[in-house]
Amino acid sequence: MQTLDRKLFRDLRGLRGQVIAIVVIVACGIASLVTMVSTYQSLLLSQERYYSQYRFADVFVQLKRAPNGVMAQILAIPGVGQGRSRVVATVTLDVPGLEDPASGRLISIPEQRQPILNDLVLRSGRYIQPGRADEVIASVAFVEANQLELGDTISAVINGRWQPLRIVGTALSPEYIYEISGTELLPDNRRFGVFWMGREALATAFDLNGAFNDVALTLTPEANQQAVIFRLDQVLERYGGLGAYGRENQLSHRFLSDDLAGLQVMALILPLIFLGIAAFLVNLVLARLVSTQRDQIAVLKAFGYSNWGVGLHFFKLVAVVVGLGSGLGIGVGRWWGANFTQFYTRFYQFPSVEYRA
Repeated sequence: MQTLDRKLFRDLRGLRGQVIAIVVIVACGIASLVTMVSTYQSLLLSQERYYSQYRFADVFVQLKRAPNGVMAQILAIPGVGQGRSRVVATVTLDVPGLEDPASGRLISIPEQRQPILNDLVLRSGRYIQPGRADEVIASVAFVEANQLELGDTISAVINGRWQPLRIVGTALSPEYIYEISGTELLPDNRRFGVFWMGREALATAFDLNGAFNDVALTLTPEANQQAVIFRLDQVLERYGGLGAYGRENQLSHRFLSDDLAGLQVMALILPLIFLGIAAFLVNLVLARLVSTQRDQIAVLKAFGYSNWGVGLHFFKLVAVVVGLGSGLGIGVGRWWGANFTQFYTRFYQFPSVEYRA
């Protein structure tokens, strides 16, 4: 071991209290950076993959009632790629084991399974069968929160009439990654759920045979979203259109994108705070060390050590502190990141989340 390396070891041992404190602060800064960045990347990649695989729409609009023939006019708007008309209704539910009434959103799906916009990820059970007006597919979060099972029946007030709904499957949808009714900030999965029901049965129940009250569209790559929305509102104005909006204002997507933006900000601010404090402490400790070792530095230079050699000695001290803190921070950050990502899945319903460190 060289003379300066032995001196470095003695310096670290003599400053062990300050060194440990700085190592911990550096570790906190690196850990927060790794945690936030890895969580952000994991959620973002999961979101993009989910949206792409299950065809999440770009534009949405609700209306009172329009005949099915109007879809031809909508699809003819320049910039519109694919379109899906639906029947959507909010109903009151009587859920076994729940004292207060719950609410549910019924969304129509084709009687025969086929690729559609905002497609379903069937997690258990089966798809609805044609002609079975009482069969529904329920959201996973609602079924789990109420401890329901496949085959269980809940009652719904549909257009003023009680109707039993039998759960034949559970599913997820990119449209409801964040499953709230629209009047809440946090999901209440016991009292609000999403249900997918056959188009014919739901249309008949709400006197919307041959009509629709909800539209979802995708756009072509060269489309101007604002122009499409403006033209869409013109087409649907006479049918009670409530105003079209883009994906960025879709409720579930907006909550998720805002949280992702928050993670980006936290990934910048938290590490800067910790690393800034660490840099200040390192500078303070190093300045005091150099000040108290002026005689030793003079002796080292008298024995032939160059300014570069002496400077490298003190740089090694900083490198050891930063290296120890970084190693510890990366390990802790990867662990925190994996757990933090899983924490987000308690609120956001993804089919799968692949953690990216």
